[in-house]
Amino acid sequence: MLSCYTGKILFVDLTTGKVKQESPPESLYRDFIGGTGLGIRILYERMKPKVDPLGPKNILGFVTGPLTATPTPGSGRYMVVTKSPLTGAWAEANSGGFWGPGLKWAGYDGVFISGVSPKPVYLLLSGGKAEIRDASHLWGKDTNETDDILQKELGKPQARVACIGPAGEACSLIAGIVNDRGRIAARSGVGAVMGSKRLKALVVRGDKKKISVAEPVKFKSAREDYSKKLKNSKFQQGLTAAGTGGGTSFLLSIGDCPTKNWNTTGTGSMPTATNLDAANMDKYKLDSYGCYACPVRCGAIIQVKEGPFATKGEVHRPEYETLAALGTLCLNDSVESVIRANEICNLHGLDTMAVGNVIAFAMECYENGLIGKKDTRGIELTWGNSKAVVALAEKIAKREGFGVVLADGVEKAAERIGKGAEKYAMHVHGHRIPYHDPRNIPCKGTNYMTDPQPSGHMENEGTGMLEQGIPLGSDPLLQPPGLAVYGDYDKKGPMYATGNAYYQLLSSAGLCALYTIAFAVPVAELIGPVTGWDFGWKEGLKAGRRILTLRQAFNAREGLLPEEFKLPKRFAVPLSVGPSAGVEIDFAALKRGYFKAMGWDIKTGKPHRQTLIELGLDKLTGRL
Repeated sequence: MLSCYTGKILFVDLTTGKVKQESPPESLYRDFIGGTGLGIRILYERMKPKVDPLGPKNILGFVTGPLTATPTPGSGRYMVVTKSPLTGAWAEANSGGFWGPGLKWAGYDGVFISGVSPKPVYLLLSGGKAEIRDASHLWGKDTNETDDILQKELGKPQARVACIGPAGEACSLIAGIVNDRGRIAARSGVGAVMGSKRLKALVVRGDKKKISVAEPVKFKSAREDYSKKLKNSKFQQGLTAAGTGGGTSFLLSIGDCPTKNWNTTGTGSMPTATNLDAANMDKYKLDSYGCYACPVRCGAIIQVKEGPFATKGEVHRPEYETLAALGTLCLNDSVESVIRANEICNLHGLDTMAVGNVIAFAMECYENGLIGKKDTRGIELTWGNSKAVVALAEKIAKREGFGVVLADGVEKAAERIGKGAEKYAMHVHGHRIPYHDPRNIPCKGTNYMTDPQPSGHMENEGTGMLEQGIPLGSDPLLQPPGLAVYGDYDKKGPMYATGNAYYQLLSSAGLCALYTIAFAVPVAELIGPVTGWDFGWKEGLKAGRRILTLRQAFNAREGLLPEEFKLPKRFAVPLSVGPSAGVEIDFAALKRGYFKAMGWDIKTGKPHRQTLIELGLDKLTGRL
């Protein structure tokens, strides 16, 4: 078997308790790399269309990549894949920390879970063996409590725990999966799928701490060159100093960060947004931390010990998306309240981006008289009310009171409230919109509508570099075409296809997507020596397109149409601040161009037959 892979995939049926292990052929690894690629390949083949996302036939996968657990910077990631109960579409959620490397150290490249257990259980993976254990005593516990109990029960060596909280147990459609006491695979309701299977936790305990590589000398050279460039970059220096939330007020000033449920933006809409910058959390900072093998160390552990928003204990410093979701989007300038609400979400296993989205929606409904204090059980949902943000986050987490209405995301909340509430619901096909304005960066707006997992916030970062005229590497295939940022809308399809393929290759390899914001990651140059393949960017980008196309085929097989993935009408009005002030972006042309470049039908969403043949997917997909 290839050096950097374990060569073993685990399949667990919780209904029968059957556990089996398979060893995929090398060709499958080479064609689909790992992570999302390996995940979509296995789910597409083994799962029938139209299954109930919360039923026994949905499959939940945890997958690593070839670079996961190697010394490569940013190689601490793993991917969760499934069919989303939130959108009915393809779902993937990524998380960092140490759990992903732990899965490989425990002996597996991935584990795929089907069925429904008759009682709460957890899965223990250790030394190449798997055991289903009773978790009745863990059901109802928060994520920290679950981690603590399992650590005490299992003893040495240290276990790594990925678990759901009470929100996942209740199948909240915005629930995620928490590992390392605050890292979270949060998107698309993957925690609800885990809860529906009565699977409380996956525990990995590895006794193998080194992943071998095929060509260690070449790998060391490529890795050290990469590390040196990374260390000297402004990208690393900025993130190390303040994390992703260091420039929240700056992003607001250029129209990228939204306020008041996407009604406004710009410094004038919230002059006190500087309160939410990461520097204002330094007084609560206890320590810095980083994920496995990451020199950036963009995380921090903080604690608010006093005041109305005192935390229960040590918590992870909120990221930018959380500060925007629970802060600016609600006109809430209390960073302490965001810290506390973030803690509530982590302990209960909720996507902070979705929680902030649905709270801001509720505030707009409240402002316009669609709901009142009687509906909210006394919570006054006025803009900027920090106490209301925290109170409602807790109600959503516990699925109590008005939280029941909001606990499944903004689309379901609008349906429950009625009275025209859908016009205040900001989402793409049920998935909340990331807090980077699509009108500010054309590739982001396009990606929100064209990716099989709608409205993702990291998938287009490589594309963003190309759109800004920044190369993704030295290879000729990675050069920007020199198109206008706000213009040339009918010519950008091939550039977007390249950028998105680059991201899929990087993510499926097991690397952190945050690196792609403003840094060229030499993914192909790293994959070659760890695998021993004669692997270059031509093959790498083709693998990325193959992964993108099979994800699209998954949605097409579900009967989902491209026209269903669209931005809310609110985004038809150009921004009034920032670099795109007054610019009307032709998203229809961008969407058509991208589908054409990818070889997908713009009406049906189905990949063209010739596209499937070129990518070697025709036999797998058959007749869509």
